[in-house]
Parts: sequence; C-alpha cells; structure tokens
Amino acid sequence: MIKDILTEDLILTDADAKDWRDAVRLCGELLVDQGKVNEAFIQTMIDVIETYGPYMILVEGVAFFHGKPGSDVKEACLSLVTFKHKIVFDDFENQEIDCAFGFGAVDSDSHMAMIMSLASLLQDTEFINLIRNHGLKAEIAAMLKKY
Repeated sequence: MIKDILTEDLILTDADAKDWRDAVRLCGELLVDQGKVNEAFIQTMIDVIETYGPYMILVEGVAFFHGKPGSDVKEACLSLVTFKHKIVFDDFENQEIDCAFGFGAVDSDSHMAMIMSLASLLQDTEFINLIRNHGLKAEIAAMLKKY
C-alpha cells in the first residue's frame, strides 16, 4: 500500500530547511506539486504544530506532519523529505528531526489502512536508519517496494 502512495516523485532527499516551518512547507509542496492537496493545506499543517506542539515526532528523528482532513486534500497522500541538517523545534524544547513525512487525509476514516502500513514501516529499523542517515532517493524508493 505505501509503495503505491509514496512514489519516488513524492520523495525529496538532503533538502535544506532553515526551521521546522520550512520543513513542513517542503513536505507540503511535494504534495501540492503532485496535485494531491491544495496550497492552503500547508498552512493547516503548520497550524497543527503551532496549536499542539511537535507531538507528531513518531520515532526518534522522524516527524509525521499533517493538517486537518477536508476539502484541501484531494486524496489520501504521503510525501517524505530527508534533511541535510537536523531540524530543531526551537519553540518546543529543541526537539530534533532528520526527516519527515507529509500526510493528507480527505476525512477522518478512509486513510486508516495507509496509517497501519506506515506504522509497520516505522518499525523497520533498516528503513529508519536509511532515511535518518542521508540515504539516496533510489535506495529509499527500493525499500518502500516492500510495503
């Protein structure tokens, strides 16, 4: 399931981001560029973090940026960005990430199979090591084929 949603054109590696907001924008822009979400969705992703803090850091160094489900999302979607340098959440106890998924949902239910598949992927230590340690886009895409 993940391999069908998180395609190579939705992966960006060794990206430069100056802060967590910039990191969110990079994740969201991949989704916008592929026609998965509207531009306005990126701001909802930022709003979620500003409201609730960085609770979306799922495993060490890996964030799961998302916004509110709704009309700005055209289909359930995922992007993945790895960063050249750690991204520090200055305003949230200096938590750090090396990479992030961008996630969009059209409603609160239809994406659950994708979330279950993503949970399995996040338990794969080889995959986590690859995305946190500057793995190449082709290597990441090849590993995703298992999911």
